[in-house]
Amino acid sequence: MQKFLGIETSTPVCSVALACDARVVVEYTLELGSHHSERLQPMVEMVLREASLSVGDLDGVAVAAGPGSFTGLRIGMGLAKGLCRGADLVFVCVSTLAGMAFGAGVEGVPVCPMLDARRGDVYAGVYDLVAGDPISRMPDRADAVSNWVTRLPRPVTVVGDGAQAYRDVIVDALGRDAYFANATLGRPTAGAVALLGQARCERGEVDDAETAEPFYLRRTQAERVREARLTGDG
Repeated sequence: MQKFLGIETSTPVCSVALACDARVVVEYTLELGSHHSERLQPMVEMVLREASLSVGDLDGVAVAAGPGSFTGLRIGMGLAKGLCRGADLVFVCVSTLAGMAFGAGVEGVPVCPMLDARRGDVYAGVYDLVAGDPISRMPDRADAVSNWVTRLPRPVTVVGDGAQAYRDVIVDALGRDAYFANATLGRPTAGAVALLGQARCERGEVDDAETAEPFYLRRTQAERVREARLTGDG
């Protein structure tokens, strides 16, 4: 029985889950804002205790690697790396957006998970669900929501806090071709991360705990300055 721990700290949602053979058996999720560093380790211990396991009983750890909160991503990845190094476990990075698409999408309609990156920007990607696996159609990137909506497929299911924050912009551009998933389905969860990490491991797609870095994706300051000049903003 393959056992994978999932860690999700990309947003104010802090979540830890245990997946055993493609099924989530324990999951704890809290909305803690900026308190991930205080609660994450105890949450990991709680999940393992509920399953009567130790870290050494795990086969691997999957961590949401971004995009999202810079601080949250560093906290989650730091703990995941420490667990893997200490117990010689498999380490797997999972796109935060892929996890959201996995948790909220349905096969047959592309899914666009969106996280609010503030100032009119979103972190977003487009995925097709194939046999339950999120396959990237448009790569994850940070961009203005006004640019994203011009490139989205039609129809498309949109999920996440970015979809809620910019709902009017999306509806104005796509009209009835935009479907909005229930807000609870679009939240990043460790259960999705654990399941996707386990699947990646089974395909031999593992990462190096020594060299892996978060996927920040934020546009550079130069790009933001250039856009402001082109639009006459500032």
